[in-house]
Amino acid sequence: MASPTAPASLWSRKRDLIYFSFFAIHIPIIFLVDAAPILPTALQSNLSHTIRQFYIDTYHDKFFEGPPAPWFYFFILMELFYHVPVSVWALGALKRDDPLVPVHLLIFGIQAFLTTSICLVEVWSWADRTVAQKQNISMLYAPYAALGAFIALDMFFRLRTRLLVKSKKE
Repeated sequence: MASPTAPASLWSRKRDLIYFSFFAIHIPIIFLVDAAPILPTALQSNLSHTIRQFYIDTYHDKFFEGPPAPWFYFFILMELFYHVPVSVWALGALKRDDPLVPVHLLIFGIQAFLTTSICLVEVWSWADRTVAQKQNISMLYAPYAALGAFIALDMFFRLRTRLLVKSKKE
């Protein structure tokens, strides 16, 4: 009986290493910045309030200046109840090269790309912000949208390759 082969080291899988790094950073950002205003007071910190105020003062992001619009509130809830669990799972799954990574990260990538793109469209509709302010905010949102799209495409092609190989064997 052949022994199962050990997964390749995460250090040798460059894209997965980038994704791992992203998820490791993404989790604290959700709690310290994005979801902070809707968390129970006991889960909010002075650090979070300081970071958020710096962010608002620097980027003039209307999404964070007052109570969130209902659709943005829903996006924050998706971060808490979808992104956090998937991100925590992804850290371990990427390390062990779990075969379900492409399935879960395809969904994550599509969702991250779509919600962030919607935010970008909204930013560019703001009449009370200068073009420079909109560009500044876009410099934060656009890479996140691009990473979501890249993850989705990467996972789609990983799944496609697996399915085509399986199809040829049958």
